[in-house]
Amino acid sequence: MVVVIAKIKAKAEHAQEVAGLFQEMVAWVCANEDGTATYSCNRSKSDPSEFVFFERYRDEAAFQAHSRTPRFGELIGKLAGKLDGGMELTLLDEVAAKI
Repeated sequence: MVVVIAKIKAKAEHAQEVAGLFQEMVAWVCANEDGTATYSCNRSKSDPSEFVFFERYRDEAAFQAHSRTPRFGELIGKLAGKLDGGMELTLLDEVAAKI
């Protein structure tokens, strides 16, 4: 499994809208991406403008396919101007998990 941790900070005034966009994306991924085993968006308890995605993909090809979907591109476009900085991505190879 390929594991991705994505940390994203929204501008405070856009945090609720960004949360909604992320909820829509999670629903879309669940319905359309067979190669995505886990796609979870989480929000910081101490700072509601901070989001962390925990993602697991069957393999590198599934991760690349996710990144290239038109739906992912649409999300990136909708986030323009709403983030406080860029996305911080960490790519990992899964060693063991209980999910």
